[in-house]
Amino acid sequence: MHHLIFSLRFLLLVVLSVPSLALGASPIQERADRFLKLANAGYQALFRVNSETQWLAVTNVTPEHDAAAEATGKAYAAFNGNPAIISEARDLLVHQNELNELTVRQLKQLLLNAAEGPMMNPDLVAKRVAAETKQASIMNSFEFKLDGHKITANEIDDKLEKSADLGERKAVWEASKESGLALKPNLVTLRDLRNGVAKEMKYPDYFSLEVAAYGMTTDEMLKMLEDWMATLRPLYLQLHT
Repeated sequence: MHHLIFSLRFLLLVVLSVPSLALGASPIQERADRFLKLANAGYQALFRVNSETQWLAVTNVTPEHDAAAEATGKAYAAFNGNPAIISEARDLLVHQNELNELTVRQLKQLLLNAAEGPMMNPDLVAKRVAAETKQASIMNSFEFKLDGHKITANEIDDKLEKSADLGERKAVWEASKESGLALKPNLVTLRDLRNGVAKEMKYPDYFSLEVAAYGMTTDEMLKMLEDWMATLRPLYLQLHT
């Protein structure tokens, strides 16, 4: 009888000291788990399809591959930026003190993903995807030329690495920058569209959105980069002078 009473007391002590074992996950955690199970499954499937299509468009630039890349890009954005996903993630994060750390991180990442193509403004998102596809197509199909003859990106790298002729190196370097002229006309449009989608999710600009993925503000990111430059400058000078 004594041993039975001791065992019951010990069991009660364990249960009281670890309430999560006795009570299980909180209702809000269970809700988040169900939501993330569906959201993650959809994201992973679309991420794969989009990545494969984008790779084809990069490695074999054709109108057909460009069209496929734009279509899957829009589908990818439509899922990530779905207002229902945004609303549920925000609602759950109101109770983040009841959620485990991994869940909170996933919910915040869902909102970052959504900010790349928020479907509260589907027309803006569609224009951004189209502009991204156009810019990538121009860049990946551009033909570099040196003295009127076609030269590949690999050949440019090889000449810049091995040539000791300063005149040739300058000509090769200038040839490598000619793609900028082709990319420039669409660049301002793309900048405005990227800033536009970021503002839909209350970021001041696209740079702020990209920096937020690192858990930093723009001021923190710029300071870190400036600190790196200051730290590396003595080594750079020793290597290059």
